[in-house]
Amino acid sequence: MKDDPGRKPQSPNKDSHPVFRSRCAWGACLLLLLSSSSLLSQIVSQGEAPLINQPSANFYHAQGSAVKVSWSVEPKVVPDGGELTATLIITGATNPRRIVRPDLKKLIDFQSRFAITDNADPPPGEGATEVKFSYKLRPQNRSVDKVPMLEFYFYNPAAPAGKSSFPLTTARAVPITVTEAPKNEPPVIPLGEPDRLFVVATGQQLLEKGQFVPDYWLWLVVGLSGPLCALGWFVVWQRVFPDAVRLARMRRSRAARRAIDAIHRAHRTSDPPAVIAVAVLGYLRTRFPFPPGAATPSEIESALDELRVSTPDCVAVAEFFRTCDAARFAPPGDNGASLAADAEALITRLEGA
Repeated sequence: MKDDPGRKPQSPNKDSHPVFRSRCAWGACLLLLLSSSSLLSQIVSQGEAPLINQPSANFYHAQGSAVKVSWSVEPKVVPDGGELTATLIITGATNPRRIVRPDLKKLIDFQSRFAITDNADPPPGEGATEVKFSYKLRPQNRSVDKVPMLEFYFYNPAAPAGKSSFPLTTARAVPITVTEAPKNEPPVIPLGEPDRLFVVATGQQLLEKGQFVPDYWLWLVVGLSGPLCALGWFVVWQRVFPDAVRLARMRRSRAARRAIDAIHRAHRTSDPPAVIAVAVLGYLRTRFPFPPGAATPSEIESALDELRVSTPDCVAVAEFFRTCDAARFAPPGDNGASLAADAEALITRLEGA
């Protein structure tokens, strides 16, 4: 295909040129080198320990050429179940504020011997020459005999060539004694009262005039107060907790009152004989525990007879229910008032039996 004579030739893309790409790569490497050098110089200026050859354990970021650690334990004799205070003292560090507290709970020598609680220690001040970390240690049992040795690596930036930049120092073990737990005895409370209050008075002066001598009536009141209190308590007890006989009497009285009230209201209903019979039957079932199935006059008479009710009373009750049945199914008349009077008289007769 022939070129268009009126078309301008396009210049090649400079971004795709090999020389340009090579220069960009060298520029990026130079920038990365400068930034790395800047970061490295910043780390060195801040005194950070290098990651190369750094110990994997027991390194707490302390720096210096002569770092020392030691334990201070108080008290060294503790009862079983008691606590002691162990303070780790770090001296010779050039970065006291950057030192990390050792976690004794992660060290098996301490975890197997003590229940450990970290104390809230204040941070070291400006120009501090030592760092202190304190712990509350409670021995697990009486076989614990020491606060173990603690290994402590630190970074020595001035270490000569050929020697490790992370030397090891140790806090030596401190012997302790765990004694038997004290018995739970009440504390002795000193008395602050004068001695004259503890002197027993004797002699004839105790019977002289002016001294209190109780009269006979006072002795009588004291002697009778016990029986009177017992009698009063017995009366209250009977009032609050009545016996079975009194409970039965009260229950019968309530049943009789309810039955008589129902009898008095029977004339307001459409079937007074039926209401009166139901009221008397309910009273009988409360007054005498005969079977619930006894409903006819003959059954009621037999049930009362089995309960040893007198024969005249049994006959009177049976005749009353027969009169009620006759009044219910007889033609209307004036037998409602007389039937109510008979029912009330029957209940009064049974209550007096």
